[in-house]
Amino acid sequence: SIFMSAHNLKVWDEAFARDQYERARALLTVDVLGFGLAREWPSGSRPDIDSGPIVPLLGASPASSGMALLGATTFGDADLAKRLRRSLNLAAIPRTPRDGELSFAAAGPMGNAVVLLALGDGALIRAIQSRSEVL
Repeated sequence: SIFMSAHNLKVWDEAFARDQYERARALLTVDVLGFGLAREWPSGSRPDIDSGPIVPLLGASPASSGMALLGATTFGDADLAKRLRRSLNLAAIPRTPRDGELSFAAAGPMGNAVVLLALGDGALIRAIQSRSEVL
């Protein structure tokens, strides 16, 4: 995913990573009545066989939307992150937290791992970078 690539690139070349994220956001994200979604491929492209389930008419996929959440949190794009989380909370069937551990029934192990990475690592990278600027 370009969103995962941009997330990883941020550590080495933030300007290039941000450029890649912004391009991906422009080409791949969709807003539908305040809900954020992301496509695997630009509109009009033919998806490949590993794209997973695709939301009819919108061309959006849960996998790409999860990766877009990672990109949004990594680059501090609060507006997109909010819309993607809104979709996640509607469609991914949030499980009642046990011992403070929220998970999503429809996300499966990989989807839950991406959400955890998005909500933890993106924030962690921003904190490390802001801390290093102080030092």
